[in-house]
Amino acid sequence: MRNIYEVLRQKEADIERLKKELQALRVVAPLLEEELLAEVQTAPPLVRSYAAVQPKPAAVTDTKPIWP
Repeated sequence: MRNIYEVLRQKEADIERLKKELQALRVVAPLLEEELLAEVQTAPPLVRSYAAVQPKPAAVTDTKPIWP
């Protein structure tokens, strides 16, 4: 059986480690957000506009063969 005080010390150490990780994330998150917004604003648009394509005629009136 494990010593309850050792388990308690381990849990407290885990909590302190998580607090440090959260603080680091709070510092980095705004920086990453600024970088992402800058990329989105300078990125070319995803949708490109093309010239209108003329539709093909529905029926072909010329019935000449293409080859001899």
